[in-house]
Amino acid sequence: MKRTKVLVVDDNEQNTELLASKLETDGYETYTAYDGPEALEKVERFTPDLILLDIMMPKMDGYEVCRRLKADEKTRHIPVIMVTARGEVEDKILGLDTGAEDYICKPCSLAEISARVRSILHTRELQIRLGEMEKLAALGQMVDGIAHEVRNPLMVIGGMARHIKEKVTDEQVHGHINLIIREVERLERMVERIDEYKRSQVSILKKEDINEVIKEIVNEIEEDAVSRKEIGIKLALMQKPPLLLIDKANFKKAVLNILQNSVDAIDKKGRIEILTASSKDGYIEIAIKDTGCGINAKELKDVFNPFYTSKMAGAGLGLTIAHKIIRDHKGDVTIESQEGKGTVVSIKLPVKY
Repeated sequence: MKRTKVLVVDDNEQNTELLASKLETDGYETYTAYDGPEALEKVERFTPDLILLDIMMPKMDGYEVCRRLKADEKTRHIPVIMVTARGEVEDKILGLDTGAEDYICKPCSLAEISARVRSILHTRELQIRLGEMEKLAALGQMVDGIAHEVRNPLMVIGGMARHIKEKVTDEQVHGHINLIIREVERLERMVERIDEYKRSQVSILKKEDINEVIKEIVNEIEEDAVSRKEIGIKLALMQKPPLLLIDKANFKKAVLNILQNSVDAIDKKGRIEILTASSKDGYIEIAIKDTGCGINAKELKDVFNPFYTSKMAGAGLGLTIAHKIIRDHKGDVTIESQEGKGTVVSIKLPVKY
């Protein structure tokens, strides 16, 4: 499961290692830097989720580092907590004016820094979710209009094409008409996916055994995976998982969309592995691993965007629907992938809702 990444920047090696050790204990993935230019290089390389930043450093001070981060569209969203011995009011004002989300004066306890990190990350998560909810609400209105406006003309075009096909004997014209019918059918599938997105808007939650639900999902897709390709599906499920509050129909739809992507990503032969496990932070983790073609880094950032698809076939709503449903369950879904090596989709669902 992908861990939250924190970059610790301080020219004092002892302070840096102490902070990094505490954050590793808290479950974060940590990186360290000892001056301003190194900090900017590490941000570029690792894209941390949060930065703990000292001010008094060689080569470039923390104020300038923060200014540059906040001036860059790619990094301005990364929260910065300044941790420094400069405790005058003017110093704090300058730090916050450069864009830092918080300012902590040394000496301070590791417990306090840990709490501030949790608070900032929680606030950031809420902001992201709010933004997603607003985008999804707008998307819901848009796709409803699209489905309504497109459905009737498609029925007319498809019906007329099939009617003409029955009357025409010329083989070349038949080929053109068949192309029209295939493209109409493709657009009809797109409208069906839009309707599916609309139906996933509401989740009715009941207690379910996640292992049993996953077995049902595998039974539904296994025949297709084996018949079309030589794909083996392996289960590695935890013993006696706690019951989870889920909407079974919607959750199955989400996982089926993810599994269908895995099947499509495998050319002729491969395997898919599904694992369930408990995590120490009160979640059940579900990992779906495949040996498919993988996704390159540029495309990976867009996979949850509506209508995105790397295959250019049909509406790319599958992962958008999965993402929406899992978020409705107060869970999270992340994707890690290497082009040519495969993909891992990780789902986290809370044990206590």
